[in-house]
Amino acid sequence: MDVAGPYRLGTILRLHRGEPLPDVFTRGWCEVDDGGFVWIDGAVGELGFELPVLMRDLVLELDCFPVGLVGAAPQRMSVFVEGSFVDAILLRERAVVHIPIPRELCPGKRIRISLVPAEVQVPKLATDSSDERPLSIGVHAVALAYEGD
Repeated sequence: MDVAGPYRLGTILRLHRGEPLPDVFTRGWCEVDDGGFVWIDGAVGELGFELPVLMRDLVLELDCFPVGLVGAAPQRMSVFVEGSFVDAILLRERAVVHIPIPRELCPGKRIRISLVPAEVQVPKLATDSSDERPLSIGVHAVALAYEGD
């Protein structure tokens, strides 16, 4: 797993057009879109964090939204930490979601968070778009902080 350098807990990583994707976006992501967000490209998007020794539980904060193709239903996304299921969210529109992460799931200095959408759609198959990417969830920003901070 390719994990980013040390991450300062509580830092909000916002995406901006023309800038490279932050290192915590380790696998399964498109390039940053003109709208200042990134899509999960395919069946899973992974985030990787190198952390200090944790003193208490964490919370993952995502500013995200479901793909909005013709007839698209709300999108369910499951969240796993080091392969263990931690939560599932239902996205109907753009929202900032908070996903609790128990400290026990983060025993080492590096953690892998997997975002797994229930459904992936290809714009070319649903609209007159030429976009053939398999898309599901768009992310504008991500942060990892101590619960309650």
